[in-house]
Amino acid sequence: MTSSGLERIERDVVVVGAGPAGSTAARGIASAGRDVLLLDRAKFPRDKPCGGGVTIRCAELLPFDISPVVEHTVTGAEVRLGHLGRRVQREYDGVLTYMTQRRRLDHFLVERAQEAGAEFRDGVPVARVRKLPDSTFEVATRDQVIHARALVGADGANGIVANSLGFARPPEAAVALEGNIACPGGPPAWTQGRVVLQLGVMPGGYAWVFPKGDHINVGVGGWKAIAGPRLRPALERVCRDYGLDSSQLTNLRGHHLPIGRPGAPLTVGGAALVGDAGALLDPLSGEGIYAAIASGTAVAPAIEDYLAGRVQSLIGYELTVAREIVRDAAASKALMDIFHAWPDPWVWLLQHSERFWTRFCEVVRGDDGYDHLVHSFGPLILALGPMARAGRAWTSRQWGDER
Repeated sequence: MTSSGLERIERDVVVVGAGPAGSTAARGIASAGRDVLLLDRAKFPRDKPCGGGVTIRCAELLPFDISPVVEHTVTGAEVRLGHLGRRVQREYDGVLTYMTQRRRLDHFLVERAQEAGAEFRDGVPVARVRKLPDSTFEVATRDQVIHARALVGADGANGIVANSLGFARPPEAAVALEGNIACPGGPPAWTQGRVVLQLGVMPGGYAWVFPKGDHINVGVGGWKAIAGPRLRPALERVCRDYGLDSSQLTNLRGHHLPIGRPGAPLTVGGAALVGDAGALLDPLSGEGIYAAIASGTAVAPAIEDYLAGRVQSLIGYELTVAREIVRDAAASKALMDIFHAWPDPWVWLLQHSERFWTRFCEVVRGDDGYDHLVHSFGPLILALGPMARAGRAWTSRQWGDER
């Protein structure tokens, strides 16, 4: 017992946050025989604001089948420019992504972590985190003080782990608003097997309609400084565009999307940030499940090496993330600046160019990366990059003048 009357326990590793990043990290670390405690402040199963798309490359990172929680398999897309653009449907000869709900996916991944030997406690908010003089960590909950040799922060962009250990807070560059419309008989026919993307409806973002098992997920997102106060009317307009009744939206939720800076630290001693806590996501699409699972996968062997005394820090994890996630995210950011400055030609290419559509699908699937796409169009990207940033500034001023 501690002086405050709290029970004190010892663990090899504490993972704070049981989303895809945290549960994947906990599973990997526990699989090596370590004593892992996985904590989450919410009671599971719980929902999270998220489109719920799991790409092929993401699913292939996992050593088990996720089909028990897949609600829809996507093989195509309907692409539209703005509110008045023509709706064009494209198909791909293969699977692009799987649709699930975070309520189901996260619970499923936690169960796999438990099967590997991790101890899971939900409904347990963390009150305090600190690094001790002996380089171990103290994690305090309402009932216990846990001492751990290593710590994983998987508790989101504003999580207590990052804030307590002095990591720089990532900028919240984008915001999104989404809700669900019930479809008891299944999603509408025009969404069957495809995602619906409405591009150019808001600076720095897009609107979407995603099919699920018994509902559709409808959302809109964009640059925080411009889009924030316009999200609700934009979402209602998108519903009208597709003949949906916005009054039927349920579980309406907004969320912020942090975009990390290349080279920003992800570790200190035996502590590491994964997923959203490390601002790891795809800037162009706003998708974060792949980076969450990829970073959770990468941190596990690094922590095992650290605990075994083979290394003195988790810098190996940072190098892996830089190579496998951050480099591609930087390329995605370059494309984002260009695309959102002038969406019209890119949407036209998606709608009409078989070659461009195929390359886009390969990137979505994970068969190719943004960095390869940027290198393929290297001279064009270098030429358009400064112009895109200027275009973004002009767009910001124009939208600001309309307020």
